[in-house]
Amino acid sequence: MPDFEFVNVANPGDVKRHSTKIRRHVMKDIGKARRKPRAKKRGEFILGEGSSASASKEDEAGPSSSSRALTIPSPRMDSKLNTLVFPVEMDEDRLNLVRFLVTEAQTTYRPFRFPWITMGLSDASAFHITLANAALYRGIKTDPHAQKHKPEFNTNDEAMKWYTLSLASITRRLADPAERDSEGLVIAVTGFVCHDSSIGNFDRFCVHMEGLQRIIDRKGGLETLSSPFLRLMISWLDLGGATFFNVKPRFKVPQGAIKEIDTGNDSRYLQQLLQSWNVDCPTLGDIMSAMKATAAVASYINRQTDNPRFWTDDVTIARLLGPAFHEILSLEGRPLPNDPSDPQYSGIAAREAFRRAALVFLAAIKIRMGYGAYEMERHLEAFRQISQLPLVDWGVVAELNLWAHIISAMQEESPNRAWHVLTIVGIMETIGLHTSSQAMDIARGIIWVDAIDAGKSDLLCSEIDSYLEASMLQQLDGIPVDPTFVMLSGDLET
Repeated sequence: MPDFEFVNVANPGDVKRHSTKIRRHVMKDIGKARRKPRAKKRGEFILGEGSSASASKEDEAGPSSSSRALTIPSPRMDSKLNTLVFPVEMDEDRLNLVRFLVTEAQTTYRPFRFPWITMGLSDASAFHITLANAALYRGIKTDPHAQKHKPEFNTNDEAMKWYTLSLASITRRLADPAERDSEGLVIAVTGFVCHDSSIGNFDRFCVHMEGLQRIIDRKGGLETLSSPFLRLMISWLDLGGATFFNVKPRFKVPQGAIKEIDTGNDSRYLQQLLQSWNVDCPTLGDIMSAMKATAAVASYINRQTDNPRFWTDDVTIARLLGPAFHEILSLEGRPLPNDPSDPQYSGIAAREAFRRAALVFLAAIKIRMGYGAYEMERHLEAFRQISQLPLVDWGVVAELNLWAHIISAMQEESPNRAWHVLTIVGIMETIGLHTSSQAMDIARGIIWVDAIDAGKSDLLCSEIDSYLEASMLQQLDGIPVDPTFVMLSGDLET
């Protein structure tokens, strides 16, 4: 039976005064419904488990009635290497590198591996950069020091040989009027951009991406490329660079992206909070579309819990995340007023907190799918600075601010999380929350994906409750609580 609660409103002006009470009552059941059981152990989720969905015979991207399915051909090459048509003359060394790619793929998942091999087989320059990557990964397998981070090509003589061949071929073709705008050349340069992105060399990434953009612009834009996967991959890489540098993307969202998602009742509470935000900060309403897009991603993922292949379906995840990244990164920057008494001061600070938290949230999803997220630390650092701005009223739509601080705090490590805990407790006091579980219920009711939690919310709850307990014990003596000390005490007890 529904649990009704009546609020006495004598005149229209009283509605805003009761808004927090109304919102908390509405979201109470939502938060309970989304509350997950306690994690069995930290680190329960395994990254890169299984094999890429892109390697299946029918590579249709997931359920979306309103978006066109994207079919990617896959080279089922494990027993057919001698029957494939390669873009270069093959010898035993080259065949061995291709065999390594196929054999390793049976035990190690890497996002976009099989779709990219398909592209690499279509062009000689692209195939050479593919062989360079294969040689690099094969070297990593035998070098324990290179296991954590993919090294540069110049650390491996064999990889450097294929890299040099590819670079020389691209240079020649760029000078050839008949080749300089070919789709094969686009594929080859995309291979260089992909490598730069995978190792986090974003200075060189910019050089290669600018060259790639010039070729694509001469061809008439991204949509003139014939390969749906190539369009998707270029957009994905572009978004990776834009997220790292916190700038607008170079390219529009390509056709085939998952834009229309029916969230059902999943976003009901968020919609109510955004309505309050629009009333309190009417000139900052542009953040609403970014928040809705992020919530749509969460809703889609939460409906894949019974799909064991979802986290290795790299193409679908790229199609899903792309529009949300685009919405967030396309927002215009808003300078923070110098005067904290400016009516827009707290709203602009909160808007940027929401934006950075959404980027942190999507970066965590990228990490869960086995892809790198070099931008994570940059956005966490930006959020730390935002959370420490003086005289910000985090009570402006406090529930949204609570969500943003919880999302960012979950990706932090102690003692960097100390200031977040202090701010979270302050927001809890503003809206009358007494335990960390109440705060988590609110966050889960807004935008949440359990698959990226992996026990992090439990650790954060422990630190929040430790701070609350220490605060209560010391209130009588009037001794302020140092959140850093609370964090370190928790670590010592652990």
